[in-house]
Amino acid sequence: MKDAASRCVFSVPMRDGVQLALDVYGPLEQRRPVVLERTPYGRRRTDQSERYAGMEKSLPRDRVAERFVEAGFIYAVQDCRGCGDSEGRFSKYLQEPKDGADTIGWLRRQAWCDGFVAMTGFSYGAACQMSVVGFEQEEPNAVTPDCGGFSDAYRSGIRQGGALAMKQATWAHAQAIRDLVASGNVEAADVLRAQDLQHWLLDSPWIAGHSPLESAVEHRDNLAAFWQAGEDSDFWRAPGLWTDKAKLAQSRTPSFFVTSWFDTSSVSVIENFQAMRDAPNRLVIGPWDHGARFTNVSGGVDFGRRSVPENGLVGSMLDLRLEWLRAVRDGQALPLGVTYFEMGGGDGGLDANGCIRHGGRWRKAASWPPDDCRAMTLQLSEGRLDTDRVTAEPSRWISDPGSPVPTLGGAINSGEPVMSGGMWDQNAVFAIVEDAGGIRCQRDDVLVFMSAPLEEDVVIAGAPFVDVHVSADRPDVDITMKLIDCYPGGPALNLSDGILRLRYREGFDAAVLLTPSEIVSARVIGTPCANLFKRGHRIRVDIAASNFPNFDINPQTGGPQGIPQQRQIAEIKLHSTAGQPSLLTLPVRTVQ
Repeated sequence: MKDAASRCVFSVPMRDGVQLALDVYGPLEQRRPVVLERTPYGRRRTDQSERYAGMEKSLPRDRVAERFVEAGFIYAVQDCRGCGDSEGRFSKYLQEPKDGADTIGWLRRQAWCDGFVAMTGFSYGAACQMSVVGFEQEEPNAVTPDCGGFSDAYRSGIRQGGALAMKQATWAHAQAIRDLVASGNVEAADVLRAQDLQHWLLDSPWIAGHSPLESAVEHRDNLAAFWQAGEDSDFWRAPGLWTDKAKLAQSRTPSFFVTSWFDTSSVSVIENFQAMRDAPNRLVIGPWDHGARFTNVSGGVDFGRRSVPENGLVGSMLDLRLEWLRAVRDGQALPLGVTYFEMGGGDGGLDANGCIRHGGRWRKAASWPPDDCRAMTLQLSEGRLDTDRVTAEPSRWISDPGSPVPTLGGAINSGEPVMSGGMWDQNAVFAIVEDAGGIRCQRDDVLVFMSAPLEEDVVIAGAPFVDVHVSADRPDVDITMKLIDCYPGGPALNLSDGILRLRYREGFDAAVLLTPSEIVSARVIGTPCANLFKRGHRIRVDIAASNFPNFDINPQTGGPQGIPQQRQIAEIKLHSTAGQPSLLTLPVRTVQ
């Protein structure tokens, strides 16, 4: 059936008979290559990824379609199962491999398709793409996963270090409201919108009968499944949540990956890029929030006008995607390797909008991390980060689940209105005291370790991590780390976050609870980043036992996850001696 703006509407049958709604744009009297986008958000709307420098709003769907049609493609956009006008029940991520493969196969059988079917899409749309690479024979001819697509959802995207990324809860809450409005149930949407989300996040986990999502059962049950699957099990090996690295390594699908330092997709996107190293592929890593590439500001920080793709990459992300897809279609040479934004180098002052000038520059590398990286280790001891090895008294802190350490920035998607991603001045919530007694945080549940002022520039590119030796008086606690760039007498800017639920210190497939006062070893891996610490700056790492609402609250009981239970206060100690030091490891590059 024909619709406006050269759009035709189809119902596409899936293998189980469910019909999914598909809009197709382009001259169907011609055989052309097709670009497919799949979305749970409504196929007639676009998101922030289609907003470009100088634009107040995102490009409308019709205009996005025009760009693909002008480039010689037919453009198809589909409502995911159970979303928009598509039939069936929505099962987050798990439904996309089969439905995506069936849709690709259907497109290739149409008279107007020349057999070439590529995919595009942002965030959930990127997950739809990666779910079909290596899944079945109906693979796309090219993919352009933008800020999404799981490598292993247990380790990045849904859970991290054994903890649940609470953006899954805020996403479910926001999507439930959108779905209720779309279905005409405005009254239920208003009730849900009026809920105190911060209160509900504190009063978690959510299960049937104890959830703000009682009017959106599919979202409630999908979230509860993620929350309760605490161990790394077969549940997390389902297609859509996990990519088979052996199959990815065999794939020759040309792939253009995009992510950013302050996006929850960064670990998965980089791992998928690394796994497909033998395929023609490209990776772009920017300093943006989730898809917010239309501005040079992330959080409270200004990265400079060249951080915007139109200025630093000579084209919008839509321009770059189209250039890539045309080159694949025409068999032309592809731009390969890694283009990433190295943050830092600014003066730390405020721009006209009150944002901190941190600056940065685009770099190129053949792979990630860059080949010239080496490990630099600094010991955590008595508030100091140092290359020397000393024996220090244990650092002690109290972790109260009723008053968790607040999140300020980081790699966060879909967190509004309760948490914002990006880079922020950590002094706003973590006041630091440095006197004759050493360095300490005014919060008594955060340990602060800081280097002396740097005598020369230090550039990092990769994932920082800490190896810590800790003891606790409860059977389970979390250990968090945050890497920070401290300007002399100025802002302290977050670069990377990590978390580990200590019951999983020996592996994520089985819990090993703590014995009171026993000293155990654990590695907490931060999110990847690239940053220039300028001469005179100080490197800082914060250690705590919570980062809320970025991650769910550990009740510290050792009980099953995803089930409401009485919480316990824990005393935790960090141990660091000359013979067994707790260490921060940084991936340091040669300064160019």
